[in-house]
Amino acid sequence: MSEKSSKTEKKNDECYNTAAITNNVEALEFGRTCQSCAAGMAAGILGLTGFQGFILYFISVAIQALIWNVKAQGNWLSYFPERNSFTWSHGNGLLTFVLLWVFFYGMVHVY
Repeated sequence: MSEKSSKTEKKNDECYNTAAITNNVEALEFGRTCQSCAAGMAAGILGLTGFQGFILYFISVAIQALIWNVKAQGNWLSYFPERNSFTWSHGNGLLTFVLLWVFFYGMVHVY
């Protein structure tokens, strides 16, 4: 029981710099947006259709997550207060990916 209460006390005692966390989240979102754009353009230019395109997107997301994890040296709690900040918002990236995928597929393979 004392171990559990000490963990709770540690969590309550932690202090975060909100400006630094905001900067980290912005950098993460910018990276995700760029990654989604690049993957969408690649999928469209390569002429991928159906699940092949989505597989390319998820592979690029996994590679980016690996890069961010290596850059953080596996200690993501130093840069984000909780794991959700590190892993959320892939929905917007997926929409950006699909937009550019369809656009570049149409430009290269249809017209």
